[in-house]
Amino acid sequence: MKVLIALGSNLGDREGYLKQGLEMISSLGAMIPSPLTVETPDESGRGPSYLNTIVFLVATETNPCRLLETLLRFEHKLGRDRSLGKNQPRILDLDLIATDQGMLHWTWKSPEDLSHMGATLTLDLPHPKALTRPFVLEPLAYLVKQYPEAGIIRILA
Repeated sequence: MKVLIALGSNLGDREGYLKQGLEMISSLGAMIPSPLTVETPDESGRGPSYLNTIVFLVATETNPCRLLETLLRFEHKLGRDRSLGKNQPRILDLDLIATDQGMLHWTWKSPEDLSHMGATLTLDLPHPKALTRPFVLEPLAYLVKQYPEAGIIRILA
């Protein structure tokens, strides 16, 4: 499965957390990270600015729900605390943006180790807001331009 994953951090060593996120994601398959990192203000106006980037991954996992669970575990491993609610400052945010499997919507029972996130998890692909956000689009455009042979744009169609 080919996927786009957005990474963001607005707490602590933001560059370090993005690097650690990329290292974790690289364990899932061959990847092409965008060489562009952008800084954007926190949309809520409550937190520090974000550093953001994106990665194109040819994942070994073929189930988007299991892949999302893995990304959530990576965030948790680095110390992200989701109990504070939505739109809180975060050490690392990993968003599954799109896959080569088209438009999809899932809701499923949370695995025990992710039950702190609620009884169920939900995934909508492509990500409903991602393609309107410059912090996703700018690194994505740079990646598509640098690696046209990778077929990145096809998973957004």
